[in-house]
Amino acid sequence: MEEELYTNHSVELLAPAGSLPCALAAFDAGADAVYCGLKRFNARERTENFTPEEMSKLIAYAKKHGKKVYLTFNTLVKESELDDAAQEIAFLRSLKPHALIVQDLGILRMIRECFPGLAIHGSTQMGIHNSAGLQAAGKLGLSRVILERQTSLDEIRMLMKNKPEDVDLEVFIHGALCCCISGSCLLSSWLGGWSGNRGKCKQPCRRRHHTENGNGFFLSTQDLCTVEILPEIVNTGVKSLKIEGRLRRADYVENCVAAYRMMLDAKTREEFKELLSAAKERLARTCGRKWSLGYYTPQARQNVVKYDVMGVTGLLAGKVLKTKNNGFELSASRPLKIGDMLRVQPRSGDEGPAFRLSKMVKGSLPVRFLKRGETAFVFMDKPVEKDSFVYKTGEEFSDMARRIERLPESVPLLHLDISVSRTLFEIRTAGVVWQEKMDLPEAGSRPLLSGDVEKSFVESSFGSFAVDTARCTVSGNPFLPASVFKGIRQRFREFLEKTLNQETVLRQSGNCLNEFRKQYAAMPKAKRTLLPDSVILPRKQHFSEQGMNVIRLPEDAPSPHEELLLPWYIPEGRLPEIREYIRKFAEKGGKVLRISALSHLILADDFPELKRKICAPLPVCNSWAAMELSRFGVSLIQGWIELERKGLEDLAEHSPLPVEQYVYGRPVLLSTRAGIEADKSMSDAKGEEFLLRREENLTRIFSGKVFSVPRIKGAACVLYDYSHAVPGEKRTGSFNFDHEFL
Repeated sequence: MEEELYTNHSVELLAPAGSLPCALAAFDAGADAVYCGLKRFNARERTENFTPEEMSKLIAYAKKHGKKVYLTFNTLVKESELDDAAQEIAFLRSLKPHALIVQDLGILRMIRECFPGLAIHGSTQMGIHNSAGLQAAGKLGLSRVILERQTSLDEIRMLMKNKPEDVDLEVFIHGALCCCISGSCLLSSWLGGWSGNRGKCKQPCRRRHHTENGNGFFLSTQDLCTVEILPEIVNTGVKSLKIEGRLRRADYVENCVAAYRMMLDAKTREEFKELLSAAKERLARTCGRKWSLGYYTPQARQNVVKYDVMGVTGLLAGKVLKTKNNGFELSASRPLKIGDMLRVQPRSGDEGPAFRLSKMVKGSLPVRFLKRGETAFVFMDKPVEKDSFVYKTGEEFSDMARRIERLPESVPLLHLDISVSRTLFEIRTAGVVWQEKMDLPEAGSRPLLSGDVEKSFVESSFGSFAVDTARCTVSGNPFLPASVFKGIRQRFREFLEKTLNQETVLRQSGNCLNEFRKQYAAMPKAKRTLLPDSVILPRKQHFSEQGMNVIRLPEDAPSPHEELLLPWYIPEGRLPEIREYIRKFAEKGGKVLRISALSHLILADDFPELKRKICAPLPVCNSWAAMELSRFGVSLIQGWIELERKGLEDLAEHSPLPVEQYVYGRPVLLSTRAGIEADKSMSDAKGEEFLLRREENLTRIFSGKVFSVPRIKGAACVLYDYSHAVPGEKRTGSFNFDHEFL
């Protein structure tokens, strides 16, 4: 008998849903769960996203059909947005999703402390990639971590052995990849304020860049496709397999889910091999980029960027021959039809307009189909450039309007506390109490089981309400006839309809909102005390100014009076080495650790005598994030470098910890484990220069300009970063400091 293909039978297939039709298509095709968001506070604000009514319908549908819905709340949140964020979470809590996906430490704390009952998943934007990070996630209250996408398959196997038992892992198996390590990309934000950490990335990594040795798409990755190695990924024991694509349409979602569902349902390796070609054929209809294994193997990691291939999504479908105000002349290189989704792509690699093909003519005659080699005039209302390429990105798919219209919205969900004795049946829920006196005989061989009572209420219909969870205690060994129990449920339903309304139940979330505002008002504020400024210095460089703290990396051998800055990206296999660095630093009398990743909070646990200060790229944008870090013994935070002046000043005013401000240096705009063909420097089409440095198996990209801003009001101290800059450089930029951090 052939050995089973999969040893992990409980793995979840998780699909993207940028709209309700996408979500329904995913469930129809075999997805176990979807992830999606409302129009704010999610990392895909460029997609259609959901209205509150649509989200309510989706969650009701999912629960009825045994599916799950995870809601994205995975952006960084400024101090001024905290109350809006709390109101949004209050609404989301009333919908009872299966989990919220978060990035911001302050939002994480807010949910855990003020909105109990919501499961929290850590976004890939948190950048967690080793077991120390997973341990930190457990202490933060996360039940699942979406791993950083550049974690290899061998590293995942190690993580599964070393992770906390109560933290599950979710990994990506298909879709677009970022060149940058998740959560640390500043490139789009640096070039125009459109931050990937706020769901507004403009994808500058897909553009053509220029070097002394030629030009190319040096940061543009191929798409991930793991269908061939799916058994290896599943058998690591991860909890969930995630398909990327909330910016994509329902046809993409349906085809991806159907292909992976087909392969997950295979029972033997022989069956898997027989189905593989059919799955690939289905995936080919998704109109994506060239496939790769992403970062799962060393070889794939080295080749994931194809600098000589334009990094656009879709199948090349033709070329723009001529342009007019109302459209363009297209020479087709593959068959096209009315309803197809197209993108016109400039040769520069900059983002081009996308549209649905709704009208085209040959000569003066309208046509619905275009064959390969034919030419037609395509009508559209967006400007395009001559000689641009045209890509097919999707096919016509039903908007499911009638089906969606018939979907019921979610009803408020109740938790019941039930107690049953021979003399009383009592139910407490939503601040009200229902009681009915009883005179029940003692049970003989058929005692009343609390689990049976709970199950009966959860599965029963209560009109305008539904029972989400029930907890029952039984005392006195009563015998409860089925007919009597049925009458109890009916009378309880009548009581609910008379006593409660939906607004009353939803107000429970309002009470949570009041709890947030109460805690926010009572949060302590840091003392307005000036602290010594700090400077990051590279190896062998000395600093003569007195009274400043000097910060160095482990390999630069900091002296005991200097601060040790831990490397941000630490693969699992390097953890013992970093622990040894910290031990030696502490033994020779070191006093301060600079923490730039969540994993460092755990690495510091064995050295409680070391003071802890936050450093980039661990983002701190609001006072609740600062409060959360104070739980881990942090005494100083660094305001997130993307924040504008007001955002930094608001943080400094409300933070319970002193705030340090990064005022000078060349911050890392992008870090990657991918193989990059460019060397030393490159520039984009607008002349923006970037510097490349290869360090510790990472390629880091910096701006040619130095970040330089004045000190803000309320900063306890400032940081000068000379690790990749020198004092007094003339070519400077202020990043988002003088305009809003979008």
